[in-house]
Amino acid sequence: MITFNKIVNKLWKLEWKVLSIFDIWDIIDPDFSKWNKKHIQEIYKIIYRLKSNNIITTLKNWLYFVSLDSKIREVDIIDSHYWDIIFKIIRDETDWLYFIWWNKALELHLKDYGIQNKLIVYTKDVQKIININSNFKIHFKIFTVWKNSKKFVFNNLKQYICNIEIGRNRFQVAWEELALLDSLILADNKIWIDNYLILKYLKKFEKYLSRDKLWEIVRIKYISAINRLRIITQNNKLDKLYQICLDIIKKEWANCFLSIK
Repeated sequence: MITFNKIVNKLWKLEWKVLSIFDIWDIIDPDFSKWNKKHIQEIYKIIYRLKSNNIITTLKNWLYFVSLDSKIREVDIIDSHYWDIIFKIIRDETDWLYFIWWNKALELHLKDYGIQNKLIVYTKDVQKIININSNFKIHFKIFTVWKNSKKFVFNNLKQYICNIEIGRNRFQVAWEELALLDSLILADNKIWIDNYLILKYLKKFEKYLSRDKLWEIVRIKYISAINRLRIITQNNKLDKLYQICLDIIKKEWANCFLSIK
């Protein structure tokens, strides 16, 4: 392990950055290995000392912010570094086997990078809720075909994921067709569909949406979603996409017209 003064000097070079315990651990212990218990008590003592000397501020029990300003407020850190915090949590929890879905995926495609009180992230094998604070949460959910299903199909959707850069971080996000169908599912206690957001999204992307991609995704999970999309496009005279929805339903899912909740 390096000396405390060297640790502080290295951290000052990272001022105004969000660090996980693993980032700090890597600085403290050159022989760092994630989840290795070597020197763990000493590392916790050093982190406590760094906090006591106002070198790092705790955002949660394993996430920290480096700042010379000892009076900086948590709310201000989250406002200015929300996506840095999200990036660190996703990185340490998922090993990159994830994608952001539901309405936030639509918003990211629309260049809306606003803070999400409840960010939902599909993963291959992580199911948990992480509270950033009392107002902001990340819900990690394992992707299954239906509720209570044991059929995990994350790998089937990897081809429908794209990268979106927010600041200096790159996030994996549901691609245009998948994001749209996701937003039309009544899941996770959702009892409404954000028609304003969906129509705004369709105005931008309608002519780029692929019939083949929509069908491939519908085959996995989204029968009710394509039917809801059919009704929205019909009601709003989006004829091209309406015909695509109708074609998918008639040819691939005959008699699957579902009631709209």
